[in-house]
Amino acid sequence: MKKRVVIIGAGPAGLTAGIELLKRSDHEVKILERDNIIGGLARTNDYKNYKFDIGPHHFITEKPEIEKWWKDLMGPDFIKHHRFTRILYKKKYFNYPLNGLNVIRNLNIFECVSCVLSYVKYRFFPIKDIKSFEDWVINKFGKRLFNIFFKTYTEKVWGIPCNKISSDWASQRIKGFSMSKAIFYAFFGKWFKKNAPRTLSDEFYYPPNGSGQLWNRVADNIKSNNDGDILLNQNVVSIKHNDGQVNAVLTKNNNNAESSLLNRYNAQSFLSSMPLQALINALKPLPEKKVLDAANSLVYRGLITVNLVIDKENIFPDHWVYIHDKDVKMGRIGNMGNFSEGMLGNKKHSTLSLEYFTYVGDEIWNASEEDLIALGKKELSVLGIAKEEQILDGIVIKSPEAYPVYDENYQEHLNIVLGYLSNFSNLNLMGRNGMHRYNNMDIAMLSAFKAVDQILLKPDFDILEKSITSETTL
Repeated sequence: MKKRVVIIGAGPAGLTAGIELLKRSDHEVKILERDNIIGGLARTNDYKNYKFDIGPHHFITEKPEIEKWWKDLMGPDFIKHHRFTRILYKKKYFNYPLNGLNVIRNLNIFECVSCVLSYVKYRFFPIKDIKSFEDWVINKFGKRLFNIFFKTYTEKVWGIPCNKISSDWASQRIKGFSMSKAIFYAFFGKWFKKNAPRTLSDEFYYPPNGSGQLWNRVADNIKSNNDGDILLNQNVVSIKHNDGQVNAVLTKNNNNAESSLLNRYNAQSFLSSMPLQALINALKPLPEKKVLDAANSLVYRGLITVNLVIDKENIFPDHWVYIHDKDVKMGRIGNMGNFSEGMLGNKKHSTLSLEYFTYVGDEIWNASEEDLIALGKKELSVLGIAKEEQILDGIVIKSPEAYPVYDENYQEHLNIVLGYLSNFSNLNLMGRNGMHRYNNMDIAMLSAFKAVDQILLKPDFDILEKSITSETTL
């Protein structure tokens, strides 16, 4: 009888683990997905023939094995693009990656000199007791640049002051970058593209019908295999365990909320990308109060995308724009039609995905679709991007656990949770929420490769250490 692996979550990590197990072994694989669509945050939603990602996704990696994996899967349906993105600050557009002359023209020479002097000040007199994101960035870039290019956007994303965000997040997401590098690449970057940090890359790959096209293809390959299956609308309600081993996952079908019927999935190995807080609370028996309290102290930021169809062709040239303007609540705008014409139901229109970062239960989270579309219309008008009467239609998508939050005490809580979970010999964590690490799609895939290796190769493996040191980049 074949061994079975149950995978919780059909996002990039879960789907990668599933296809790798089927390619590399004779295990039976069952993937359980809470939503009615696969892909997680990397999915693409179709609305009246207009396609919207959950915010702008692009395929870029420093890992050759990941790029090869994508290309082998997609073949000619993996198209290289020249990236064009900007930052909107005080009604002016700054090229990102920064361009020296563009910065000088927008900030003026006096502001630029002030930024450099601020940088020099903190290089000679740095903040010594670095506790927060704010401390870390000021030491790296100076206070003036922090206020211009980091503070407003970061606080929109996380919903807490920058001095309350752990410095861990900055050291992971902006590692290896500094003011001196920013200046160097702003003026000389085009001659040194190969050595530039990933965040400054000006090329990426993208499928013609959205980022979800790639993950749909992975899902099709899994389902076409006799040993593979993906079950949607499966909400995990219980994870049975004893003697340091998980025995079964019990789910309830979201389409049959009134029924008390539970589906039980037994297996020899389990991989999880579900949020750690939910995972701990689903365990039966429950862990001790210390572990429960730590798990319930882990915080998640929700994401709302207000996706609009606009009666204007080529509304702006960017793939996406970061909004550093304090006058609006949105944090970023993705221009879906610029990723691919296949995203457009009508090529004479533009489609914009406006991102709003929030906590579940906040006023904006609880707002109706009608009110959120009205907010998007108003804010596009305030920014001078589109007139309200040009907006023809729209759809709102809410993602409750989009970003694990790095607050001041998250590491203490995370260590307790991961320390407890390390006692399970047949449970492996992967993905952004499964490890409570704000990583990119390629790093989520790498975590899936490692989880599969643990099942097939059984190397020495420390779930706590692997989770804490998981590599991330901006």
